[in-house]
Amino acid sequence: MARRIELLVGAAIGLGMTARAAADGGADFLLALSAGRLRVMGAPSLAAMLPIRDSNAFTDDFARSEILDRVAIPVFFGAAACDPRHSIEALLGRIRDAGYQGVANFPTAIHHDGAFRAALEQAGLGFGREVELIRAAPRFGLATLGYAKTRAEVDALVEAGVQRLCLNFGWNSGGSQGVPSGVPIDQAAERARRVFAQVRRRAPGTICLVEGGPIVGPVHLLHVCDASRADGYVGGSTLDRLPLEMSVMQTTSAFKTAALLRDEPAGEAERLPGLAGRSQAMRQLAARVARLVATDLPILLEGEPGSGRTTLARAIHQGSRRAGPLTLLDAREDIGSRLFGEGGPTALLALRQSTLVLENADALPPTLRTKLADWIERGSFERFAKAGERLPRARLILTHPPGGEALARSLSAQRLVVPPLRDRLDDLPLLARTMLRGLHRGPTALDPAVLRFLMARNWPGNLRELAHVLTRAATDAPGGRITLAVLEAQLGPATAVAAPSPADERAWILDALRRNRFRRGETAAFLGIARKTLYNRMRRLGLET
Repeated sequence: MARRIELLVGAAIGLGMTARAAADGGADFLLALSAGRLRVMGAPSLAAMLPIRDSNAFTDDFARSEILDRVAIPVFFGAAACDPRHSIEALLGRIRDAGYQGVANFPTAIHHDGAFRAALEQAGLGFGREVELIRAAPRFGLATLGYAKTRAEVDALVEAGVQRLCLNFGWNSGGSQGVPSGVPIDQAAERARRVFAQVRRRAPGTICLVEGGPIVGPVHLLHVCDASRADGYVGGSTLDRLPLEMSVMQTTSAFKTAALLRDEPAGEAERLPGLAGRSQAMRQLAARVARLVATDLPILLEGEPGSGRTTLARAIHQGSRRAGPLTLLDAREDIGSRLFGEGGPTALLALRQSTLVLENADALPPTLRTKLADWIERGSFERFAKAGERLPRARLILTHPPGGEALARSLSAQRLVVPPLRDRLDDLPLLARTMLRGLHRGPTALDPAVLRFLMARNWPGNLRELAHVLTRAATDAPGGRITLAVLEAQLGPATAVAAPSPADERAWILDALRRNRFRRGETAAFLGIARKTLYNRMRRLGLET
């Protein structure tokens, strides 16, 4: 049998809007299933297996009013053959008269096993009755699609003359209501290969389809279809629930966070050149800086690389309105002679109204630390100062990685801790907007939908990393607008955070809640766990409020 160049796609849906969207997207046929309707009502697909509705009447009602005569592709009716109130012939007659082009065995007993499945078969209400439905359907002019899991079920459907065989791997995993399939993708592909090879030997004209379990995206589909030579795919949750959940979540989040892009009156941080932020951490830092700019006290700026220590040093220099220059030195280099000079007036520390920034101050040699401490204490250089004379002094600012308490004490410096970006994510929209304004390429708009994506990242490189990402994104942005697609092309899709050890679980969950502004649904998606699982863990850890 020649291999299809283009895969067939069937959409198992339960809503007219979804049906039309699937048809417009290129679906080859639709299946009106009770599971699809229950999904759009907020229930998981497996609710279709429970005795909560008259499945046939329930399915026919929404399909007639929303789908039939509104799409130009075939519509298959998901028939509950297990209903003992109707004969197979009477059920097929009503399906034909309603205008459906085909029939599928759903709800299906293939999702039952053990003693209950055996009892269903013994009572004549199980898979055997579904096979009878498939066998009789062509007499009513209906095409057939048969669901099967096991080799025996496949054989029974093939023997009954099924036209489209759908090998099902269980309920779809993923999303907030997914059911773990327990079937690895490679195992699913190998099973499909063996089954379809046998089917094509017995009935070469049978269309072989796959569905469910670990197949939750096009990449998974291609892997299974290429390995098994399947003709196509039937998508249910993957075509309505999963995209709808993600789209609604992202769009709602974009509207929710859009207010963060609003221009507001400048706070203390914005009034200091080079600072941007309205988070509590930055407000506290800005308040301390505002009190220090008018003094000559040495300052130690402690923080992670890329967190903005040098930017803050520049802001302090500008905020103090010093007329002298700002000089940056790297303490990893030999800077002693430049600090203290060959003669008093030539020393950088003696430049009137200047600011001297010593970066990487943790690398200062002990002898240089001692000399600096002496200069700070005396305000003069003993070698060059006359008795009672105080030479003009520069303001000294040091940058230091986390852990600068000892150096701050030894130099009597005021210690300011610059928070990492991950601890001030509320500032990210303002920071991003400020950085984009500074690009020489001109103004670039930041789509609000990308905020959740940016705020879910860990940013180990802090502001420096953010600036790099935005600069590249602005270069690649179509029409001067950074979209989620642009960032995902650069950084890859957001991935779930790996689970920590039990000892760190409380901190892990608290961090995720903070990152997602304590919105629990988004937090669960960010962590890659079900919402109910998040609630249970929060309750166990005493985080439930």
